[in-house]
Amino acid sequence: MKPIKQLMTRHPYLPRFLLSGGAATLLHWSSMAALVYSGMAAEAATATGATVGLVANYLAQHRFTFCSRLPHRRAFPRYLASALLGWLLNLACFALLHTWLDRGVIAPQLIATASVTFVNYLVAEKVVFNEKQTRGTY
Repeated sequence: MKPIKQLMTRHPYLPRFLLSGGAATLLHWSSMAALVYSGMAAEAATATGATVGLVANYLAQHRFTFCSRLPHRRAFPRYLASALLGWLLNLACFALLHTWLDRGVIAPQLIATASVTFVNYLVAEKVVFNEKQTRGTY
């Protein structure tokens, strides 16, 4: 089996996850850019941008990516926990790279985003929107 086909077979939600996450990431980056341009520190700007993308991403992942039937009272706390993990990974990667590369904010943010994307997908698929874990506990 070819690698791409095998990946899509194992992770059928991945294309929609990337599309939804990409839209949320663009929201994150545009917010970050506006805040950096207005004078906010780069680390605070990326943290704020990530928070702005959080709500849009949750709604997209719940409805579009995973077509979840989980009630928000179950899915949203899980999502917040996974988002916190992703946020901390993003912030740590960005801060380290921003300091180490000393080349502005674009390259560090690109690398940080790419490094946590697949981890976020696995957590969303296996934990956040996994309805099997919730059956019988509504």
